[in-house]
Amino acid sequence: MTLYGIYHKYDSYRLEVCSSLKLLRPSNRPTNMLRRNLITISPKSPLGYLVNTPKALRILLTHKLRDVRFQLLLTRSVCLLLLIIGFGVCGFFLVPTFWAVSAVAPVMFLFALFLSIGAGDLFLQFALEDERFFDVATRSHALSVFQDDDQSLPQPPR
Repeated sequence: MTLYGIYHKYDSYRLEVCSSLKLLRPSNRPTNMLRRNLITISPKSPLGYLVNTPKALRILLTHKLRDVRFQLLLTRSVCLLLLIIGFGVCGFFLVPTFWAVSAVAPVMFLFALFLSIGAGDLFLQFALEDERFFDVATRSHALSVFQDDDQSLPQPPR
């Protein structure tokens, strides 16, 4: 299972994770429930999320195929993949096989990484825009929202 996490810090206001609306919004209350998990959010605590990329891509292909932003991501990805494959084939004819493989393999890895990050970012945008999509994303465990209590990363001065 492929997971990547990106942390967002909300310093100036408190966030409320509404159990009825399932949306993130400013609030004065310090605690709320999100799908059986108690999240206590204070102005100084960061809010994080994890996106399960394979599940996110399946949900995006199922529910958001007609959205222009997702079509743009797919179009760019397909064009880039065809370009990589074309350069790879030409490279196998022009240079020794070892050089071609050692150049194509990292480029394919970077392509998969950028596709994963782009799809996860778009998935999170859709989840924050649409209440029903957020509910589908959290119920299928493709999106996990949590309070990050880990202080191992350097914190900005207050």
